[in-house]
Amino acid sequence: MRFLVVWAGVVLVSGLVLAKLHAEEIPDLKDPKVITTGHELYLEKQCAHCHGEDGRGGVNLAQRTLDAKGVFTSIADGRERNGIRMPEWRGVLSDKQIWEATAYVLSISQASNKAAN
Repeated sequence: MRFLVVWAGVVLVSGLVLAKLHAEEIPDLKDPKVITTGHELYLEKQCAHCHGEDGRGGVNLAQRTLDAKGVFTSIADGRERNGIRMPEWRGVLSDKQIWEATAYVLSISQASNKAAN
């Protein structure tokens, strides 16, 4: 019974997150202006402290294949992996700003680099 309650909670929260993502207007993530604004936010909010100025630092973003929703969710809600905690930015940044930062991160990710080659 406890498992069902937990599972129902996970499904409900996931549904709310997806509904919120779909309800908001997602900018063109390949627009150079959006990417530039995202890079400015990336530097302003000290993302480079962990990821490096070009995303190739300690927590390397450039060697990853990333998807837009995953990046948005990681920036918005934070994440923890291998004892490293990325803070959540929801409440600090608007959804528009999070999408701009997402555009920059995607522009330096491995998928983007493969597409350019």
